[in-house]
Amino acid sequence: MNELAEDNQSTDSVNVVIVDDEKFVRGALRTYLSQTKDLVVLGEGENGEDAIRLVQEHSPDVLLIDLQMPVMDGVTAIRNIVAQNPEIGILVVTGHISDVHLRAALLAGAGGYVVKDAEPERIVAAVRDVHAGDCPIDPAVAHLLIEDLRGSRPAARTESSIELTGREEEVLKLLCDGRSNSEIAAELYLSESTVKYHLVRLGRKFSTRDRLQLVVTALRSGLVA
Repeated sequence: MNELAEDNQSTDSVNVVIVDDEKFVRGALRTYLSQTKDLVVLGEGENGEDAIRLVQEHSPDVLLIDLQMPVMDGVTAIRNIVAQNPEIGILVVTGHISDVHLRAALLAGAGGYVVKDAEPERIVAAVRDVHAGDCPIDPAVAHLLIEDLRGSRPAARTESSIELTGREEEVLKLLCDGRSNSEIAAELYLSESTVKYHLVRLGRKFSTRDRLQLVVTALRSGLVA
């Protein structure tokens, strides 16, 4: 850990590691995060092997990682890291916008997916969302995942016995559109704690363990258009 990180670190800080093979991207991400009081960059790397090493050395709360890198790609690194550190939050920050990359990263264990040219505020918010257990998906790629899931769902409703309240339907639809808790709260004029309450209830109704499973189950069931 460098001295700057030690000086800025507090019990409320979110410790972050950045891995990208492009130096200017790492610099930009570090700049975005350093402008906040709660996000602390502990280290940087340029490939998947660096990511594994840095996670072992620093035990960060969140790993920011690209997908296509030399030596070891991001998906392989994510899979290895999650196997050893299941609690770590992983945010993919990439320029690759495709359903194949998105699906592979999420299946490997990534907790969120944003594009490199997103507004700095969105990237910072995504880091916080991943740390909080949310699954932020950039709107630029969210539709790819949604279309993929909708295209693979059965024609008939498999969960027709599930009854949702009007508010639960609203929350679920926004979740399936790739919105984070904070975005859902703003859209529906609710507190984030209320959104989390509805998501917990929805998870129980659909018998799912996390947000991604909830989205998959809801879209495949036909309960969300």
